[in-house]
Amino acid sequence: MGFSDAQIRSITRISPDCTQYVLRLDSETFDGQAGQHTALRTPAGVKPYSTLVVDRDRIVLMIRAYGTDGVADYMADRAVGDRVQVKTDLTGNLTLQGTVRPAVFVGTGTGITPLLGLLHAYVTGGGRKAVFMFGEKTQDQLLYKAMLEQYELVHPVELRLSLSREDWHGHTGYVQEQLPAVVSDIGLDADYYLCGVPAAVVAGKNELDRLGVSSDDVHTEGWEDARVAV
Repeated sequence: MGFSDAQIRSITRISPDCTQYVLRLDSETFDGQAGQHTALRTPAGVKPYSTLVVDRDRIVLMIRAYGTDGVADYMADRAVGDRVQVKTDLTGNLTLQGTVRPAVFVGTGTGITPLLGLLHAYVTGGGRKAVFMFGEKTQDQLLYKAMLEQYELVHPVELRLSLSREDWHGHTGYVQEQLPAVVSDIGLDADYYLCGVPAAVVAGKNELDRLGVSSDDVHTEGWEDARVAV
């Protein structure tokens, strides 16, 4: 696993506990695509992170600081201009399958990060119909809400948000509860991408199976079932 030096070019607070970092390599380029993940190597340890944007020598990450995570907490103390080490060869199973068919993206928590990269690749690649579903606990955790609303205005994207612990004007409950309506509208001839809290990913997969969606059309990181079974 090769790591290279990168400079933090910008830092943006996305929510009370989530921060976006733009990193630029000194002299190399990243090898990977939307949906895959890199890793950061810091004095506090090494940890993988999904990518929001991959653009030659530039990468964008969104990191949630838990207060008990050494790498995330180390990053929370960084400033623009600081240097970190980042893995240049991206890996991961969650990649865009194509743009010919409709696509449904279902995320919870920081699982939104790779899905945003996939959504961007889909619409800029000529995708004709996307549904982006995102679930969180409260409104202040609806990451990138304004950006997603802008996508809905200018691209063939339908946005469906869910809150599980706060009543509001939108859907209240778990995001996978909206899948029956989405599958009824989009149909079975589509690609479904799921990422986020393992229990939510597994619940979403089970719901799609119940609705008749082929497992070949459901795309995840691939480790969630084992995590939930533990």
